[in-house]
Amino acid sequence: MYGIGILGNCCTHGAGAAAQANNHPKTDLITGFEGQSRRGHELAEAMGVPLASGYDEVIHHPDIQILIVTSNPCDKADLIEKAAAAGKAIFVNKPLCHSPEDAKRIVRAIEKHETPAVFDAPMIKGISAYDCLLKRVRAGEFGRIINYHHSFGMLFDQDFPIAKRWPERFDPPSVSGGGEMTNMGCYAIDFALRMLGLPLGIQARSQTFWEPYSASNVENFGQILLDYGSYWAMLTVGKQTTTEPRSHRNALTIEFETGNIFLDAQAGVLMYNGASLSLDTFVGNHQPVSAMDQLIASLEKGSLPESDIYTAARGVDVLCAGYQSVIDGQPVDFPMQEPVNPLFER
Repeated sequence: MYGIGILGNCCTHGAGAAAQANNHPKTDLITGFEGQSRRGHELAEAMGVPLASGYDEVIHHPDIQILIVTSNPCDKADLIEKAAAAGKAIFVNKPLCHSPEDAKRIVRAIEKHETPAVFDAPMIKGISAYDCLLKRVRAGEFGRIINYHHSFGMLFDQDFPIAKRWPERFDPPSVSGGGEMTNMGCYAIDFALRMLGLPLGIQARSQTFWEPYSASNVENFGQILLDYGSYWAMLTVGKQTTTEPRSHRNALTIEFETGNIFLDAQAGVLMYNGASLSLDTFVGNHQPVSAMDQLIASLEKGSLPESDIYTAARGVDVLCAGYQSVIDGQPVDFPMQEPVNPLFER
């Protein structure tokens, strides 16, 4: 059994991670900490154990081997540096952090202390059909890609009290990293980088049309265009309101030289060359390996987690290049010479 400590509960992510850990046969929740009162109560209730008096008490607890980092994005680099120095394995939930500078700090800390670490962003690659498709595309089964479009986000009833449910979404970029291009976009960026690799350039647009976001000058929707030289990869990400109940949108279209795939697993739709295919037949027995199981395998076998911190760090660079493109109104070469989060200057 691995003792688990939880650092933070931003947007209830710590409580969600606690539920996962409670159901895992190899993990034992020890303690955690969240300084914000409401989120602290949520974390304590989800963990079912008393919270510590501060982050340092959790980090240095002798019975904890794995630290789950689910704090505000702006605090993650500090906490991961302390966790790595304390010899603890690290499970960091999305987004990795709020700036390219902090992403570099995280990578340096993990390399310096040779720390087992995993990036948890499960809403796409944690679904069997998408993970199966990822593996099969990377294996070259469908041939060369000529077009890629991923629409990913969340839909809400028009009366949904989002500012009350997740007030962190309206924090300034110096705390959160940005709006929904950061929050929802990090999933689609991470998935694209794992399937397609790094782009050559980036162009992006953002929109703010949901009133709570408008009031806080934060984008709730964005388009990120990744330039791969011979084709574009378009990511449309964010949150919208509809007249229907709360749901997700997660529709992926990939066109190849000799075939086309459309996948919307939540809707139970898989199309290949215009014909409907059975999702069960396509997926078979394939099961994605959870971020926690990847981390435990790293601890026990020395293997590098597939959902690695290095790709997540480049995802932060991609995101911030997108924000730079929004501000400049033109494409941005990638990688940027000096990647920064340009929203900090606004």
